[in-house]
Amino acid sequence: MRYQSSSPKRRFLAGVRCPKCQEMDAVVQINIVTPAPDEYIECTKCGHSEHRPDPDAISAKNHLEDQLARDAMTTGTSGTVKFKP
Repeated sequence: MRYQSSSPKRRFLAGVRCPKCQEMDAVVQINIVTPAPDEYIECTKCGHSEHRPDPDAISAKNHLEDQLARDAMTTGTSGTVKFKP
């Protein structure tokens, strides 16, 4: 079994901009093992932190967008817009 440290594991993410301050190469990914597994990103310049989106929320949003696209196709409301002279 691999040794797991109880301290957070920090990895710099090369080529990633902070969503808040737009600083390049200042974002670290932090993995916490104990007490509960967690993962998030943090900017070393401005302190902004962000958790990974919930997979269920992403799939629900994608399902809603797919449904709206299907509804638009069946009603004929999507496509090229043509203006009458």
